[in-house]
Amino acid sequence: MTKKFQLVMVLLLALIISGGAYAYAFTTAGGTLGVAEPTADFATCNATETQPDWNSVLDDLTSDNKTYGEVPNGPLFDVTPNAAYAGDLVANVYLANSANLTKAYRYFNMKLYLSGSEEAGETPNYRMLTLQNGEVDFNMEELQPVSGTWTQTSEAEFGGGTLNQVEVISPGNVILDTFSDNVTDTFDDQTKIADSDNVTVSGGQVRLNQGVGGTKTLRPNANGDLVEFEDLIGAPTHWEAVDEVVADDATTHVGSDVAGRTDLFQLTDSGLATGTPINSVTVYERVRREGGGDNDWQIVIKSGTTSAYSTEFSEGAGWVERSYQWTTDPNTGEAWTVAAVDALQAGAYVVTGVDVTQVYVEVDYSGIYNTKGWITSINLLSGESVVSIDSFDYNASAIPSGTGLKVQFSQDNTNWYNSAGTADGWDTLSQGTNNIDLSGLSWSGANFYYHMEFTSDGSDTPILDEISVNFSTYYTSGDLISSAFDTGYDLAWNWGTISFIVNEPSGTDIKFQIRTASTEAGLSSATWYGPTGTGDYYTTSGAAINSVHDGDRWIQYRAYFSDTGSSTPTLSEVSITYSGQAVAFTIEVIGGGYALVSDNTSEWGEGWTVAPELYCEITQR
Repeated sequence: MTKKFQLVMVLLLALIISGGAYAYAFTTAGGTLGVAEPTADFATCNATETQPDWNSVLDDLTSDNKTYGEVPNGPLFDVTPNAAYAGDLVANVYLANSANLTKAYRYFNMKLYLSGSEEAGETPNYRMLTLQNGEVDFNMEELQPVSGTWTQTSEAEFGGGTLNQVEVISPGNVILDTFSDNVTDTFDDQTKIADSDNVTVSGGQVRLNQGVGGTKTLRPNANGDLVEFEDLIGAPTHWEAVDEVVADDATTHVGSDVAGRTDLFQLTDSGLATGTPINSVTVYERVRREGGGDNDWQIVIKSGTTSAYSTEFSEGAGWVERSYQWTTDPNTGEAWTVAAVDALQAGAYVVTGVDVTQVYVEVDYSGIYNTKGWITSINLLSGESVVSIDSFDYNASAIPSGTGLKVQFSQDNTNWYNSAGTADGWDTLSQGTNNIDLSGLSWSGANFYYHMEFTSDGSDTPILDEISVNFSTYYTSGDLISSAFDTGYDLAWNWGTISFIVNEPSGTDIKFQIRTASTEAGLSSATWYGPTGTGDYYTTSGAAINSVHDGDRWIQYRAYFSDTGSSTPTLSEVSITYSGQAVAFTIEVIGGGYALVSDNTSEWGEGWTVAPELYCEITQR
């Protein structure tokens, strides 16, 4: 038997009715022919992307000579009520080509099912569409739109997003974050010093000014604590035998060849001011051997209760000058003081023998330091954007005993405070690198001065090597990408408006963009949009959200912050509204049967088809 086969295309007619307006779309394998959408649709009915495979009827006939069986199952139409629609709807499904089907089928029926309809709760829960009954309807009752508002206003809600150079502060405000900056003076020059007195700023240091140094010569003016030499030649007293400015050698001198004997001489005062730095004390003595061969001896000094000796000298018959230097006071082990020098005694100690004709002491000293000096800075923060003044760092490489450093701070160069906020108070500095916390002052703004005072007893100077004032400033830009929000259902969502509460001081700004996706994973690659496109932003609270997002289930917003660095805008609340129908419906084939008129398509009537032609009509009830 010869069989004739034809390729039959499914034709589905989707009809949308709203307020008496109709729109037809004929879906074929070749394309779509349509007319304009109604302006007030309350529902849409569209052919599903996949359809029952009616070619399987012919395939079964060809392969198995099968002339009867079950109709193919699958979805036919998606019915989507308008997001704002409330009420009842009726879906009518019509079989439009019964005449053509009867040329191929002896009988034909389809069980149509619509989940969520009144009929789905009945028994049977489907409607039968046949060659004899080519129309069925389904009732959808009490449809209600779903609407909601997603709001973020708390610290936890904002903090759940991604923060870039912004921070969330209690109770729930988003502001630009701050970062630390500083202004430093290394004292390589005086450009950051407005005024100073009695100090020198050079070489990366500030120190008190110092007078001119030099040497003082001290000569004997009285016998000392020990007068033990047995020989006194040409003078009434021992000290007068050795006090001459120009040595007279053998004319006047003292001598001894008795081991262990000492002659000491008191000395004239130095005339130096108390506190003068003493660098060294050097004793000079002109000597020769005593007698025929006794020639070993030592220079000796007595400071306080301590006697100190030079190395041993060995002399011959001629007169020579010997000397020995002490850089520290042997009585204390520390630097010489003017008082110690003025009380010093000097002389000679016999090892085997010596004659002494001249004794004097040279005192090498540095200029005395000023007892007080100071520096006052310029406004170190001029031109800076300052949120808070946080601390004052310094490096003082030396604050010797008898010296001191202290500092106070101001914002107007008139009223001065210590770090605790005490008017006219001071912070005392310690040697080394240290930090003074200024947060207790609660200062902000681009004004900061310091006044540093140097003190000394004249013997030394404190040394200041570097200062820094540390402050916080706002980033000039930042952004918040919110956490992802899920409406909870795959519906035809309509995104409504974006509203926000912001505070924008002069020179600051907050603006927004939105991205959406059908899945959470899709958000990361979704495009950010403003109200009309990718290049603009939502800047007005309550603005309508770009319709490009409609239909998506997941949403995020991005808030862009900007300022000049001295102040920050503040975001306190963001709200996004949305709406959609709680139910979407699908009309589908869940069963049914058929029987062909014969197993030879050539016997079928002209114009036969095995594929039903259906259309859907939605009306209000």
